[in-house]
Amino acid sequence: MRGWTVAVTTAAMLVGTGAQAFPVQVPSGPQGEPAEVTQLRTRLEQRELELKTALAKLQAYEDEALHAEAERLGVVELVKASGLPVHQQRRLSVAIVREAQRNNVDPLLVVAVIKCESSFNNYAVSHVGAMGLMQVMPDTGTWLADKAGFRLGRSTNLFDAETNVALGTAYLANLIERFGSVEKALVAYNAGPGLARRILAKKEARTKFMAGYPTKVVKEFRKLKAHQERQLTLADQQKTIDRQG
Repeated sequence: MRGWTVAVTTAAMLVGTGAQAFPVQVPSGPQGEPAEVTQLRTRLEQRELELKTALAKLQAYEDEALHAEAERLGVVELVKASGLPVHQQRRLSVAIVREAQRNNVDPLLVVAVIKCESSFNNYAVSHVGAMGLMQVMPDTGTWLADKAGFRLGRSTNLFDAETNVALGTAYLANLIERFGSVEKALVAYNAGPGLARRILAKKEARTKFMAGYPTKVVKEFRKLKAHQERQLTLADQQKTIDRQG
């Protein structure tokens, strides 16, 4: 109690003598900051808004270019089999081309895997728990998402077409790099990397497995490539006719 009395008396003496023991800055801005800081903050917010707007425009331009490429490759037509709403079909077509380019994989190989894995059923679930268009396992999806720098969260997020294609394509590219060829990578994609190494190490098992899933995907891929080449040839012929006319 005596200590409190001394403290109060000392404070009263400081006030009475005008001593500035605890100088306080009087707020001069709306958030208690100097006016020049407020002005800088406002300018920064404007610049951030301008940058966000510019990035949105850039994204729109990139999406237009990717969609045009998807049309040229026939991906847009193939994606119609998904039964998704038209807007989502467009986003899926763009995602397939974008992720294929990002991972240095042929977009039509991605389409071939989707057709063989899920027949474009966005909500497909296998008997072992693989999910979505490219049938990504939840644990694999979580690992791939962490590797890409984002959090997958709930496994049901694998039903998001763009997320599934991003993770599935990255996984396919990773396996091609690790196993050295598309065919061997497809063994690993279907059976898992550990089992794939055991299968590939034995001639009889390798021959039997290769005749199944990998052959099915490669056959579909070649069919899509042949169709693409025919369409491109027809398009070039039509351009020649138009120029001559």
